[in-house]
Formats: sequence, structure tokens, C-alpha cells
Amino acid sequence: MLRMHLPASLAPLLRTCFALLLTALAIGANGAASAGTPAMGRFEQLRGQDLRVARVTYRLAIANQAQCAAVLTPQLGFVLHRLEQYGPADRQEAAHSFGLGVHVGVMAVVGDSPADRAGLLPGDQLLSINGHDLGEPAANGDQSRRSLDRAEQILVEHMRRGAVTLRVSSASGEREIHFVAERGCPSNVEFIPGDEVNAWADGKRVMISDGLLGRCATDDDLALVIGHEMAHNLLHHRQRLAAQGASANTMLPAAAASAEIRAAEEEADRLAVGLATAAAYDLSGAEVFIGRLMGQSNVAAATHPDLSRRLSLLRAAIADVRRGGEPGVIPKG
Repeated sequence: MLRMHLPASLAPLLRTCFALLLTALAIGANGAASAGTPAMGRFEQLRGQDLRVARVTYRLAIANQAQCAAVLTPQLGFVLHRLEQYGPADRQEAAHSFGLGVHVGVMAVVGDSPADRAGLLPGDQLLSINGHDLGEPAANGDQSRRSLDRAEQILVEHMRRGAVTLRVSSASGEREIHFVAERGCPSNVEFIPGDEVNAWADGKRVMISDGLLGRCATDDDLALVIGHEMAHNLLHHRQRLAAQGASANTMLPAAAASAEIRAAEEEADRLAVGLATAAAYDLSGAEVFIGRLMGQSNVAAATHPDLSRRLSLLRAAIADVRRGGEPGVIPKG
């Protein structure tokens, strides 16, 4: 499914919350800061970035239905947000730019998704699904995140049952939208504004930063990044590594923990190749992209394959998957 973006005002809070996660699940690390965004057009740029991440995520999820047959879940096909996610100084402009009010808002809609074909538009506010209210607005950003999570849970619960009716409002009034959501691989992917060059998985969600998004010159590059982090979640790497003691409080010897983490990274790379290939992304430039990305990062060698090995395995995985090889077996949830 597609997840809401996290405004810059909340990014420090989220980074704090995830500070104890396995750093081995990150594909990048701190990099050079990107140029500041002018005030004019910054919300339009934010919507475009959210949509780019959502579009690639949706394509990966839907194209791999067979690979994820045991864990299929409804895909929203749109990105949600609430006004309370934005800092007090930004709320008036955000409300004007995005059409946000007291209800859950639609940040972006993936083209040719069932929701798009049914007429859902960016700027719509969601009032209910099948007559079920989506919850009250929250008082602050932290509560807003939980409120938004709950709204998404309600949406997914109803979409699992089949056809849904969304009641929405916009400047032109209220209307109803009817569609059946497509199913695909679990894919909770969030875009996080900020200059950090990073992406990571926590077992359920994938986070990708503005800084890393900017390093992805093409959607083919982005598909490999998102596919890699999705693979960590689909293969239950965080749970497996934790069970083996390969965490910040590891009980394993350092060498053993590092070996387990490197193995997980290699598995994620291989499955990412399979996910991206099934979605018809062009991986002919994958080696150059990964080589450039890793060469510019400070990922610890102890927890990641060295660059030459990683590129060699990547090259072999691409060739094997093109020949019909198995990229990896996704276990049941």
C-alpha cells in the first residue's frame, strides 16, 4: 500500500523513533546536503516527490502479485496526509496548496490505479468508506500520525472485503467514488523530506529520504532502492537478525553478526532485482548506479558486502533473473 509523506517538521521525531533500528537495513548513509527549496513551489515539489515514490512503489507491488501470493494486501493507489502533520507556520499555506481541512486528505493519486480511474483527485478529503467514518483530526503531529495510521487501517480493512465506496469532499462539494482496489506485495513506503541520503526498512515500513531520492536519476534507479528495502521486509530480515542477536545489543560475536547482516543485504539485492524485473524496470544501469551510490556513502564495510562483491552478485542476479531464475522465496506473513 502507499503511505503518507512525513513533512520536514516531523522528520527529526521520526529519525529519533527509529534510531535503534538495525542500521544494516539502510542502503545509504549521510551524504552531501541538497540545495534548499525556494518557498514558492515547495508544496508542489513535495507532492511531486510523494507521487514519484508512490508510483514506483505501486508498480512494484502490483507487478509482483505472483511472487507475493501468500501475503497479498490491498493497494490504496493514493497517498494520505493530514493538516496537523505540518508545522504551525506552514499550515495555512499547506491548507491552501493541498485543499486540506479537518479530514484526511489525498496528497497524490497514482495514475491508472482503480482510485484514479474512479475519479479520486489530489486535494480531495476523505469523509468515509462504505459509510464508516475515518476518524477525528488530531491535536498535534504525533497524534496525527497515529490518526492517519488508523484511517489507513480502516481503508485497507474495507478494501480486503471487495468493492468500496469512498465519500469525498472538495471545493466543488461532496461526491461518491466506487472502485475495487488491486492487491499486491506489502509495500508501506514513506517519503521523508530532508537532506540525509538514506533508505531503511523496519520490518513493516520502508523510509526513503529526499536526499536519496535526488540521487535516483531515473525511476529504474528508484525501483532498485525501494525494491531492496521492500525485500528486507518481505524476507523478514529484521525479525531474523534480531532472533540471531545481530542487532545493536548483539549476543553474537561481531564477525558472526556482520556475516548474518551481509547475507541479508545480499538476499535483499537479489530479490530487489526480481521485483524490479517483474515490474519491467530497466536494470542495465544498475551497476553504475549502485557503484556511484556506494562510492559516495560511508556504509560500514563490516555490515555490507564490499563494493566489488556487491556489483558482481548484482550482475549475476540480473542475468539469472532474466533467464527465469528464482530471485527469492517470500514467506507467508
